[in-house]
Amino acid sequence: MAITTTIIASASDAILLAENGGDGAAAANPIASLLPFLLIGLVFYFLIIRPQRKRQQEQQSMLKKLGIGDRIVTIGGFHGEIVGLTDDTMSVEIAPGTVVTMARNAVSKSLTEPSDDLDDLDDDFDDDFGDEDDFDFDDDVDTVDDDRPTDDGTR
Repeated sequence: MAITTTIIASASDAILLAENGGDGAAAANPIASLLPFLLIGLVFYFLIIRPQRKRQQEQQSMLKKLGIGDRIVTIGGFHGEIVGLTDDTMSVEIAPGTVVTMARNAVSKSLTEPSDDLDDLDDDFDDDFGDEDDFDFDDDVDTVDDDRPTDDGTR
């Protein structure tokens, strides 16, 4: 019976030593024990939460830019053209003569390409001043002023 009590006491001492770091010292640094959980949290943030927020911002931006005449696809899969807008709803023509009213949030994506303001400005410049292909730059090089001083100081 004394041998059994000694074995149980030795086993409980071994468990206590293992819990205290094996050498009877105080418990390990609590920050080190939380480090794996912090790393898992960072991984979730960068792989799941951050991309989802970015998609939500892009969706909200697309919904704000919608205008009459834009071609859209709804979350139900209907394709149509916007014929009327309010703050929360829109009227969409999904077939000739068939107009439905739906929530703005029901838009999955816009099929209308956004106009590039820089291309519009370039076209306006070409309309006002002509295209750069209209100019002959080689003629300008041939008409050099020969009244320049030369290396020997004469003109």
